[in-house]
Amino acid sequence: MTGSGRMSRFGLLVVVVLCCVVFAAVAVLLPERAVRVATAVLLLYVLFTRLIFTGDHQLALWHLAHHEYEEAIERLEASRDYFERRRWLDVVRFFLLLSPTAFRYHEMALLGLGHCHAQLGRLEARDHYLACLKRYPRNTMARAALVLMQRGADLARPDLPETVST
Repeated sequence: MTGSGRMSRFGLLVVVVLCCVVFAAVAVLLPERAVRVATAVLLLYVLFTRLIFTGDHQLALWHLAHHEYEEAIERLEASRDYFERRRWLDVVRFFLLLSPTAFRYHEMALLGLGHCHAQLGRLEARDHYLACLKRYPRNTMARAALVLMQRGADLARPDLPETVST
């Protein structure tokens, strides 16, 4: 199941217009309930747009929470590819998806891929963290992950003494 990649800008416009029409109709017909209806419409808008646009990302988070890294990798790759093709959506995510996160979805997908591969003991994790830093040079999470990976590699070297003094 892929939840993302199915809606165009026109589709988003249709969703926004429908939400506005429903709100306007209720505000005119039932003005005393306008605030409640506006809240409900806004909630539905957020749920539907996030489901439509970030479905793969949401599924990946579910798999990550259940330590299903192989399945999460599939969804994260789909999410990464989706937001790679639709950079405009990632840029305006705050307004269209009401997503206040400082990280872009593409950036989160790269970090998630690095995390999943690291959890599975794969060196590909480094490639994903480096790709994240190349695209988003100020990302401290990718930088910290690379430092930890390097320190782990240094500790695994057989030529180092057993105890390390600090």
